[in-house]
Amino acid sequence: MVILIKRFGQLGNRLFLFAHLVANAAEHGYALANPSFNGYARFFRAPATGDFGGLPIRVPVLPEAPDKERWLDRLFGLVQRPQIFDALHRLRRRLATPRLPELLYLNDDHGYDLNQPDFQRLAQGHRPVLLHGWCFRDRPNLRKHAALIRRLFDLIEPHRAAVDQVLARARQEADVLVGIHIRRGDYATYFDGRYYYDDATYHRLMRELAAQFPPATRVAFLVAASEAPPPPEAFLGLTVRYASGHFVEDMYALAGCDYLLGPPSSYSMWASFYGEVPLLHVETPTQAVPLADFAVYQDQ
Repeated sequence: MVILIKRFGQLGNRLFLFAHLVANAAEHGYALANPSFNGYARFFRAPATGDFGGLPIRVPVLPEAPDKERWLDRLFGLVQRPQIFDALHRLRRRLATPRLPELLYLNDDHGYDLNQPDFQRLAQGHRPVLLHGWCFRDRPNLRKHAALIRRLFDLIEPHRAAVDQVLARARQEADVLVGIHIRRGDYATYFDGRYYYDDATYHRLMRELAAQFPPATRVAFLVAASEAPPPPEAFLGLTVRYASGHFVEDMYALAGCDYLLGPPSSYSMWASFYGEVPLLHVETPTQAVPLADFAVYQDQ
């Protein structure tokens, strides 16, 4: 069994990492557990129910033994720091006992191909394989099994219904619905605030985007913000609706739009991937936003 124990980043990062592993496990048939997804599992159909369509995949390592699972969760919590897991990894390499699990530690962003023979040998073996890292990837099989991934990670009720209601209201007076992801919060310090754009910047981007559609086209914007969204008067002259404010519902509301615009973020990348919605990331506050530059995000 392959067990992902590293809790890397927030929702978007966790979804993409889980999706790559699910795609690889579906292709090659090995067992997979992802206890690092415990904090988000309750929102998504397969992780919440444990029904991965017959695949040997689950979130908890020991779903039939909750007391032992809680003990494991505390143990995995101790090795979240890369230095600790790396020390265990080096110690494990010195010990030749076959009873210990395999440890696979990634300390860079260069990417690790899950299809490589060395990994498949471990995954198909008899010992557990503990993964600690971010860039475990299987891009070909993520694309191949994209429809499966979307089914498994659909929202559960009532969140699915809440998203449908938001989208229905937003589309009442719109021919085109553009999702706007406003990332504030941690982006005030991330890369020294490079992607922390003010309301005026978003207003300009939205006006320039709306101007590219034929005059008779009713363009509306659905704003999803990581904190309190700007008031309607920040977007004068535009038709603006707001997502519910629930961080998971907002992601999937963005996935139901026709176009997506926002700063670089795996949050909007997942929305683009899941909903097959063309996305454009805003890299600078003066960037142009031509429709030709929007593209559906395929993988991360």
